[in-house]
Amino acid sequence: MTNLIDNTLLERGQNYGSFKDNANITQTFMKILSQAPNYYKLTDQHLEAFHMIFHKISRCVCGDPFYIDNIHDISGYAKLLENYLLKHEKGIND
Repeated sequence: MTNLIDNTLLERGQNYGSFKDNANITQTFMKILSQAPNYYKLTDQHLEAFHMIFHKISRCVCGDPFYIDNIHDISGYAKLLENYLLKHEKGIND
């Protein structure tokens, strides 16, 4: 089991860079976001979408910048947030 996990981590590290670097950059983005004047208005859905988008950006700049899966995931999280906002506009609490 450990070899399987180690192999997965090695493979991911090649595509995404180190865990330490990604954690540092992602959390730096989140700290900057928390300084915005309207940060208090953000919902959990906003925060998680932004967190994941920041994480995917971090993976691009720490790992392989041509690994398209990161960009695909950014689009997905942006779409999830867009869907949430469209429901919110219609008064649908989901």
